[in-house]
Amino acid sequence: MYLPLGTHSPEVRLGFVSASRNCFPRTLAEERSKAMIAAAAGLGVPLVVPDGDCAVIETRAHAAEAAAQLHAAGCDAAVLFLGNFSPEIEDALFVKHFTGPVLLLAAAEESALHLVEKRGDALCGLLSAALAIRKRGLDGRVHIPELPVVTAASGAAEIAHFVRVMKVVKGTRNATIGLFGPRPRDFETCSYNIASIQSIGVEVEELGLFDLQNEIRAIRDSAAIAAEQKAGMPSIPEDPEFAGRLSHYEQAVRQFRERLRLSGAATQCWSEQELSLRHVPCFINGRLADLGFPIACENDAYSLVAELLAQYASDDTVTLLDINHSIPANLHESLKDFPLHDMVGMFHCGNTAARRLRDPEMKHQLIMKRLMEPDTEPDITRGTIEGQIAASPITLCQIHGEGDRLRAYICEGHFLDLDPKTFGCTGTAHIPGFSRFYRHVLLGRYHHHAAVAFAHVGAVLFDAFRLLGIPTIDVPNPEGLPYPGENLFRRGHSRT
Repeated sequence: MYLPLGTHSPEVRLGFVSASRNCFPRTLAEERSKAMIAAAAGLGVPLVVPDGDCAVIETRAHAAEAAAQLHAAGCDAAVLFLGNFSPEIEDALFVKHFTGPVLLLAAAEESALHLVEKRGDALCGLLSAALAIRKRGLDGRVHIPELPVVTAASGAAEIAHFVRVMKVVKGTRNATIGLFGPRPRDFETCSYNIASIQSIGVEVEELGLFDLQNEIRAIRDSAAIAAEQKAGMPSIPEDPEFAGRLSHYEQAVRQFRERLRLSGAATQCWSEQELSLRHVPCFINGRLADLGFPIACENDAYSLVAELLAQYASDDTVTLLDINHSIPANLHESLKDFPLHDMVGMFHCGNTAARRLRDPEMKHQLIMKRLMEPDTEPDITRGTIEGQIAASPITLCQIHGEGDRLRAYICEGHFLDLDPKTFGCTGTAHIPGFSRFYRHVLLGRYHHHAAVAFAHVGAVLFDAFRLLGIPTIDVPNPEGLPYPGENLFRRGHSRT
């Protein structure tokens, strides 16, 4: 979604309706709704409630009117709360008329002292409502949480979670990405199918490296951006001509962003971009990602979309890293307390936002210099931002095409506060269950990049992926639950 710079996720407007079956007291649904609305407000989630009798749906007319009012109020999604058993036909008709995503909840009984006059039987009613919704083919738009029968407090917590889910759904369905240049020849792994990306609502603007070059050539003054860059990264070389390369490039990307209303971008990078534009783009990628405009490397469209998904879920800066290298036992003495097979070095050349790094510094891309400037001082390979990625909870996610649809994975872990003893922007991650997940899920299904959120947002992403219609969502299996095809006779073999 096109957002102002400095904004990481869209605002979500959420409607709320209750439902009551005519042989149950309407007042029961009204009382329970009032308590839940107040509890949600206490968590900072305001809810839009229809005016009049349709605030508690009992009839077909109520269902249609409630949906119409919420549409008119600009609601992105709605909560349908069964205050008692509820009328399943009218429940389903509300979902049908509303057309947006719906969180389906049912009221728990409050007290053993009121199981005669105030028993609502919503546990039973939810079965009927969910079946009525499914029979009409509407269940793809309905989110039913793991524990859908709720008190006011637990229901408010589910509503707050649903708002975060809807940030991902709304942002994704309104996103347009810009892809600059062809995929680098040496990175076949980063190929993409536009139809699979469009299947979740993302639009794609395919542009060329020439488009970027021409935009840069037309820029006459980028002094303001150059000053911003130097203030944010004092280690930029004291070389006005090189500083101009960086600032012209950032201004050109910003102009494309504004003109095409882009949500993020991906650039060719390896390695014609360096020869053409005379710097690596890493520093600018990290700067703009920190402002809510992620830029993926190697024209990797799938990873760019994954970054957007992670950004909307965490409402914060994300990065793109390689699932890169194994961790030697002598990296640090504290690793004796960790299973090395579930440790991984996460690396990229230098594209992570400076505030996520310890002692960030601008350097040059070591691997590219070996190829492109082997016998000279670094020039066109300058522009990385390097340092240890700071300790943090993390969520890794990625998507990949399966025909014209997508599959996705999610896993969570932590960056440890350890010197990675190598170059680039690198972190040492512990991801529980990683070795089995790597062997039985990632290999042959996903490429080497992962989008990284600096928070645990797996639950938000999982529910958002389902609402976006992603049919396969891979997550680490717990110990004791084998993956398909896993050789149980070799479990634990050579684990060092």
